[in-house]
Amino acid sequence: MKQGGAEDLFPRGLAQPEAGFRFSVDSLLLSVFLVPGNNWKVLDLGCGCGVVGLGLILANPGKEIQVTGVDNDPEMIECARQNSRALCLEEKSSYRLLDVTSLDSQSLAPESFDLVLANPPYRDERSGRTPENPGKKSAQFVTKNSQLDFFQAAFFALKNRAAAGFVYPASRLDQLLLNLDRSRLRPKTILPVYGRAGKQASLVLVKARKNSGPELSMLPPLILYDEHNSLTQQAREFCPFLECNQGRE
Repeated sequence: MKQGGAEDLFPRGLAQPEAGFRFSVDSLLLSVFLVPGNNWKVLDLGCGCGVVGLGLILANPGKEIQVTGVDNDPEMIECARQNSRALCLEEKSSYRLLDVTSLDSQSLAPESFDLVLANPPYRDERSGRTPENPGKKSAQFVTKNSQLDFFQAAFFALKNRAAAGFVYPASRLDQLLLNLDRSRLRPKTILPVYGRAGKQASLVLVKARKNSGPELSMLPPLILYDEHNSLTQQAREFCPFLECNQGRE
């Protein structure tokens, strides 16, 4: 199958665990947030079924990109490999069963990636109801130091002054910025995402850079839906995958 036929499979046809964590709009937005260079090595931390890395490859068809996805859930890794095969992207993507919270030089070469992408867990397991499924729990809930470990893993894997992209709830932006600072990652760009105009921001997309100086840009907001509950033209142009996910006649 050619990449041009991927629209029939990505993202709505991706294999996902029936009972585990399932990707949503935030992963699709992250996959198109940053533009990679040619021959870049990209690390997808907590890759799940592979949606972020595979989306990045499909959004940049003219570039040679090598994506490595890591996750601690064997079922997720198997889904990611299955999706890579179905999209004929096996030469550009690989997936490894690794725990993000314990990466070291024995499991992953330090300072070897040009770009890191991550959708870290953010919910405190002490508050609210936690899912019984361990895959859902690890993907959504912070356990011990797992949240900070995502950012420290990004620092560990990135080449000097290389960039990382994160998606996070807007209501927890302060938490994200604190973890970036603790991990020596400097925020460079923030894109606030709004479900609808006039409402509070629901997500933030943040670009951070390793060992960089201070200079932060706040981008104009991205509005996803109009008053008729349809995708805005802005959202379609920013992330064409959103339209595919709505289904077609």
